[in-house]
Amino acid sequence: MLEMKKIALGGKNGVGKFALVDDGDYDYLNQWKWRIDPKGYALRTKKINGKQKILFIHRVIMNLPSGIRVDHKDGNALNNQRSNLRECTAEQNQRNRGKQRNNKSGYKGVFFDKARRKWRAMIGMNGRLIHLGFFIDKVDAAKAYDRAALKYFGEFAWLNFHLSAVS
Repeated sequence: MLEMKKIALGGKNGVGKFALVDDGDYDYLNQWKWRIDPKGYALRTKKINGKQKILFIHRVIMNLPSGIRVDHKDGNALNNQRSNLRECTAEQNQRNRGKQRNNKSGYKGVFFDKARRKWRAMIGMNGRLIHLGFFIDKVDAAKAYDRAALKYFGEFAWLNFHLSAVS
């Protein structure tokens, strides 16, 4: 098993924060100063032809051409171990997003329907919303979302519960 190391991040948002990287990437990456951006990604800037270019640590590690996305499997933008990074499409990257910050139910894909006074589960697929059902208990609605996410999104599904709890 590969060991991991921590690269300290600078800047006002980076105090006390670290980017996790594999031992094999540490020496190469640690030769530069990295900071954290408002979205939580580790980055540095580099001047190329007199212009500042932003380099994200996960993109440096994966070394993919521009236009190809990199996904953090666990949703932690500071976990840049190779086992946590994978190539993906923009759509797959969106599928692996956690719940929205303005979420009121506490679960991804679950909303309270005031007219029916029940919890509603929905999932977005190919630009449209798919209704998954109405539920008295929001936990049941969240499990319905998880089952649909596994069906439609596979390994890119962001689940409300551990896989063993989804039945």
